[in-house]
Amino acid sequence: MYRRALLVVVALAIGLAIATVPAAAQSTVTVDDGQVTVGTGTATEDVKVDNTGNESVSIDVSSPTGIDVDPSQRTVPAGSSETITLEISADDDASGGTVTVSTGDDSETIEVTRPPIAGLEDEPLDVGEVLVGGQASGEVDIEQIGGDGSWRYVSASVDSSDPDASLNVYETGGTLEWTATVDDDAAQHEDLEWEVELVPDGNDDAARTVDVEGEVIYPPRFGDVELDDDQVTFDEPRDSTATVTETIDLEVENAGDLEMDLETVTASAPSGGIDVSITDRPETIDGQSTGTVEVAVAADTGLDEGAYDISGTARASDATVSDANFDGTITVDHAVTLETPDRIDIGDVPIGESTRQTASIGETLGYQNVEDLEITLEDGPDSWLTIEEAPSRLDAGGSRPVVFQAAFDTDAELGTSYEWTYAVDGTGVEEETVTVTASPVPVNLDPIRNDVEAYDGPVAEGTLSMVETMDTRMRDGDIEDDSITTVISFGTASSLYLESMDAASERQAAGEYDQAQQEVVQAAAAYNTMTLYADELDGAAFRSDTEPVLSAAESDLDAGIQEQAQHYESRLESENVSLIEKATIKRQLARVTLLQGDDERASALEQEAQSAFENYTQAVSDGERARQRADETWETMESEQFVTVAGQPLLLNPAEYDTYTDRVDEMNVAYENATATFEQAGETSRVEAVESEYADRTATLEVTRWSLLGATGVYGLLVIGIVVRTARGTYQYLRDARASVSGDFLV
Repeated sequence: MYRRALLVVVALAIGLAIATVPAAAQSTVTVDDGQVTVGTGTATEDVKVDNTGNESVSIDVSSPTGIDVDPSQRTVPAGSSETITLEISADDDASGGTVTVSTGDDSETIEVTRPPIAGLEDEPLDVGEVLVGGQASGEVDIEQIGGDGSWRYVSASVDSSDPDASLNVYETGGTLEWTATVDDDAAQHEDLEWEVELVPDGNDDAARTVDVEGEVIYPPRFGDVELDDDQVTFDEPRDSTATVTETIDLEVENAGDLEMDLETVTASAPSGGIDVSITDRPETIDGQSTGTVEVAVAADTGLDEGAYDISGTARASDATVSDANFDGTITVDHAVTLETPDRIDIGDVPIGESTRQTASIGETLGYQNVEDLEITLEDGPDSWLTIEEAPSRLDAGGSRPVVFQAAFDTDAELGTSYEWTYAVDGTGVEEETVTVTASPVPVNLDPIRNDVEAYDGPVAEGTLSMVETMDTRMRDGDIEDDSITTVISFGTASSLYLESMDAASERQAAGEYDQAQQEVVQAAAAYNTMTLYADELDGAAFRSDTEPVLSAAESDLDAGIQEQAQHYESRLESENVSLIEKATIKRQLARVTLLQGDDERASALEQEAQSAFENYTQAVSDGERARQRADETWETMESEQFVTVAGQPLLLNPAEYDTYTDRVDEMNVAYENATATFEQAGETSRVEAVESEYADRTATLEVTRWSLLGATGVYGLLVIGIVVRTARGTYQYLRDARASVSGDFLV
């Protein structure tokens, strides 16, 4: 078995060896030169293929990236020979390389060499926007975009020109300098096109064409100048408006491509009564854009309706831009406005009675009359409401009355609010509607109901319940006229009570008890009236309503009176109560005590108040006497002791010092007594006046004291001078006497 396996392995090895022996070649490839130079054009190379085999041979051509060979594949029939011309070209940015031609049996190579290829940094070259009749210049770097090696120079020339513009180019130091000039008659926004040929080192095979493009633009120039809105509507009242001003847009077009500096825009109207002014305008208008100028048209409200001319001029800052004149018209339109009330509420109308309500209908602007004015019923009952007076026309700016009369009969349902809708229309006005309402009632209770509803609490709720009970019974016809009068009187007194107690509570909460006193007294009077009318009411329903009302009212009133009494009692207990305050408090407390029903204490408090007023009067009198004593003392010092210099009292006699100090002490005591007495009486203003006067005179006395000290010093210096002078005279006398005795004067 191993022998058989060995034989198999040997056989396989022999077969493999036979398979790796190459067969005899059936085709050969022969190139002409084996080397070509490819510039920006196409180079050729002949390739001969001999096919000696029995089958056709496929020729494959491979090339580096950027190098194109045509044809890239060809078939040669069996037993034939063919010469194939290969056309070799290259992309501008490609380098050289090796082209391989292979049949599978044989292959040859062709070496492709490329000269340097020139191009521009930006392609196509865009010279941009060139002003018509003007020129633009620039430069762009020339770059080697393909090929091998380098050049020494590149020549540039315009190969194709635009019919409406010229282009000049030249190369310097690896840079292409260019100048584009546009003809004066070139069309706006025309596309400019040229072709520039770049030739490195004069090698035409490496010549390359570059596209150059641009666009023709125009300088700023006015296009259309038109008024956008041409209507002025007089929609403001004529009697209060002298002019109506509307802002109209003036659209100014810049038909050029460059920005326009707008210098001025002027406008005017030849007709009187119209004033035209420019209120806002753009400083500049971009090319191919429209700027909006705001034109204020102030029209006199006395103008008639119709068209009025407006003209003006737009001027650019550039003097080469022609001015644009414009003409237009504005239309004056007179508006008409009808003014009517939206709603007229006649309110409650007692059955069997009539109630009139007058409303005003007018034209508010004052430019046109309203003719053929009609007021027609659109919705609502056909009865119970009539128009007694209505205008058929309205003068411009005028008004006329419309009188409605409501009168219900027994067919009207009590408690129902009836509503009528009228249309008001006329020539040239927008229709308006007026709604009229009215309600049938036996008696109008709304005034009392409205007054009481403003308050909360048992008194208000009970009173409203009484009013509603009476309203229901009236509608049912189950009440007498006397009861109606009594309930109305009770409700009126209750309303007054609520108003007074509410005001008193607010005053007490704010600590204003003196102001609350009058409100409490008024509330007590109203409460007494309520009790009188409550006794006259008949019927269990009314009595059940009045009892809680009176009970709550009495409780609230007692609380208010008690708070007033506590306030005045606490004021009396205060140690800082003046005589006038004590008299006033006792009088107020007497009134409160009287409301509480304590007549005896009220009488005693009234007497105490009278006594307090007498004490107050005596205290004021004592204070005035003390103040008078202070004034008399001061006047005595001014007349007997002071010397007035430049309006300032001075004390210059030291001998008056003792008298001066006694009088100052006397004045101080008088002022202090006056101040204390006025403070006790509660005369605050008099206290302030006395203290101010005392302070002024005290300040003056300080000056007099300093003047006395100065005078005393002067007197002392005079005494010393006299003593010195006397001593010197005595000394001289003794010396002369001594000389006469000794006989020295004879020597």
